Amino acid sequence: MTWDSQGPATPQDPRTTGAYPQPLGQPPPPPGYGAPGEPWGQQPPPPGYGQAGGAWAPPAPMWRPPPAYPLAPDAYPVNVSFDREARISRFWGIPVIGQLVRAILLIPHVLVMMLVAIVASIQILVAWIPVLLLGRFPGWGYRWIGGLLGYNLRVSAYALLMTPTYPPFSLSGGDHPVSVRFDEGVRINRIWGIPFIGQLVRAILLIPHLIVLWVLAILTAFLMLVVWIPVLVFGRQADLIYTLVGGVYRWQLRVSAYLLLMVDRYPPFSFGEDDPRL
Repeated sequence: MTWDSQGPATPQDPRTTGAYPQPLGQPPPPPGYGAPGEPWGQQPPPPGYGQAGGAWAPPAPMWRPPPAYPLAPDAYPVNVSFDREARISRFWGIPVIGQLVRAILLIPHVLVMMLVAIVASIQILVAWIPVLLLGRFPGWGYRWIGGLLGYNLRVSAYALLMTPTYPPFSLSGGDHPVSVRFDEGVRINRIWGIPFIGQLVRAILLIPHLIVLWVLAILTAFLMLVVWIPVLVFGRQADLIYTLVGGVYRWQLRVSAYLLLMVDRYPPFSFGEDDPRL
């Protein structure tokens, strides 16, 4: 407030003094959006500037990227997704020959996975340290250890005629239709990071899962003998194979992730389902 010879003057509003020559009720133009004498210049006001109920609206909050793996409230933080509608050449359904050729084509991947396994095994020995100190599994552990688990699954799916796409030489998988995802933002109780004890207790807790998976492995072994039939007859893999064989792989992956301290939530006794968001 200012004073003149007649007493206190009316508070000066910068919007009426020429500093901001726009009409009353509008916020001042942001830098670069208005020149003197031109309320908004030649450009429209940017998003976030305007009025809300007659008052000035604050600028829109800065955009933040979504989580690496946006989860539903009940979703398990490890998931596997298959393209169940993928068309597969009937050539791969020729008995013995189709899968034999695929096995030969996968030899370079087996060699690469052996090298990656050496690095991942060393990381497993120290991955408990960030869990104990920070309550999180390290990002490099997801890249290498989790990447190796996903790599192995994509190779197995190709060998079993569950995808037409040759797996890439990549831990991330790129755009491969067999997608493996981990929620890297989950918190993990630090008690699991206690050296040896944490993983030992988890291994004991997983004994029921190991028994069930052993039984399912026998059933899966029989299904592997007939996976070529739907491909040869229909040019695609049967939905039953994705549900049972793919479900067993998903189950095994979740059990492995729990044992390796990559998640905090105990894995369900379930095949799980393909996540449509992957």
